[in-house]
Amino acid sequence: MMYQVKKIDPFNVTDFAGDVFQTSDTETPDAVLVRSSQVDDSLITKRLLLVARSGTGTNTINIDACTENGTAVFNTPGVNANAVKELIIQNLFRCVRPLNEAISMVDQLHVGNEESLQEAAESQRKDYIGQELYGKTLGILGLGTIGQRLADACYHMGMQIIGYNRSFKNLRHVQQLETIEEVMALSDFVVLLLPLTPQTEHLITDEQFKLMKKSAFLLNFGRGELVDNPAVVDALDHDEFAGYVSDFPKAELQHHAKITLLPHLGGNTTEALTHSANLILQNLLDFLENGTVRSSVNFPRVDLPFISPHRLTFFFKTQENVMAKISSLLNKRALPVMEMMNNNQNGFGYTIVNTDFSDFSDEQVTNLVAEFASMKGMLRVRKLDHSNIENWQTD
Repeated sequence: MMYQVKKIDPFNVTDFAGDVFQTSDTETPDAVLVRSSQVDDSLITKRLLLVARSGTGTNTINIDACTENGTAVFNTPGVNANAVKELIIQNLFRCVRPLNEAISMVDQLHVGNEESLQEAAESQRKDYIGQELYGKTLGILGLGTIGQRLADACYHMGMQIIGYNRSFKNLRHVQQLETIEEVMALSDFVVLLLPLTPQTEHLITDEQFKLMKKSAFLLNFGRGELVDNPAVVDALDHDEFAGYVSDFPKAELQHHAKITLLPHLGGNTTEALTHSANLILQNLLDFLENGTVRSSVNFPRVDLPFISPHRLTFFFKTQENVMAKISSLLNKRALPVMEMMNNNQNGFGYTIVNTDFSDFSDEQVTNLVAEFASMKGMLRVRKLDHSNIENWQTD
C-alpha cells in the first residue's frame, strides 16, 4: 500500500519516501508532516493515521480530536534541547552586556587618517559597562530536558540555580522550590520552559511580576501564551522588573524599549532541524509500515519486531476492557498469535499482534477486522502485511 503524506511545512523526504509513502497535496492524507504550523481540524478524517510533528510542542494540533479519531500524534522531544539551551545562554549575556549597542557604536565611529579607531572606541566604552552572570541567581520554571541542560551549563558558569517543576526531579545543581512565586521572587533571571496547557495559559501575570526584583529579567522560551502580554507591558512601564525576552513575537509587544522579541529561533539550527526531521521521518515510516510507536503524545510506546507474515494493531480505550475482548476473539477465530505486545497510557491502550492470515480468505480477514473495529471502545484497527511477504518462508 502506498500511503499519502501531506507536508504542511517544508521537509526533505528524498531519503525516506519510496515504496511505503509519497507526498501529496490531498486534503484526506494518511499522514501529516508539520513543524510549527497549525494543523487544520478538517485534515483529521478517518483516513488520517498519523500527525508527525518535527519538534516538541504540539499546541498547533488538536490532540483530543486526533485521539478520538484513532490518529497517533508523534513529536521529537529533546532533539532541539541543545539549540534552545545555547540560545537562552546567548540571551542571558545580552541581558547583562550591551553588546548590540557597543557594536553599533563602533560601526558608526568616524576617525581621521591619523586617529586610532580603537582609541576612539575605548574613549566611549564607559557608556557600555555591563555585569557578569557569575554569582547571579537563575530561576528555571520547567525542568525537562532543556531546563536540565541549561541548569548544568549555567551552574558551571558560576550561577546559582533554583527551579520549579510540577514533579520533583533528582537534579544535582538545582535547588527546587515549592512554588513558582518563590522562584520569581528570588531570581535575577527567570526562564520559562513550561509546556502550554489549560493550567499554564497566562500563568505569569500581574501578581508574579510584582514579586520580581526590579533588576530581574524574564525570558520566555516555553510558549508565548504562558505570559499575559498586556500585563508584561504594564509591569515594564512601571519598572516592576528590568526586561522581557520572548521567542514568541506578538504585535502588542513590539516597539518597547525593555522587550526583546525573537522570531521563534529556539530549535532553528542546522543540527537540530536536520536531526529532528530525520527522526520524525523515520518514526513516520516505521509507524506506517510496521505500526511501531516510539515517541507519541497520545499513543503508548510499543515497539515489537515484525517477524511474521502479518500483524494487527489496535488502539482503544482501556476502561472498556477491550484487551480481554481482543484476546477472546483471537481465540474464537483460531487466529495464530506469534508475538503480542501491549502498553497503556492515560486511559488508552495500544496492542500489536504478530500473526499469519495465510489460511484465511480475504473475506474472512475483512470480516475479522470489522469485528475488532466494532468493539466498544475500539478507536483504530490496522492490518499490516510484512514488506517482504512474497518471500516469506516458514519451516
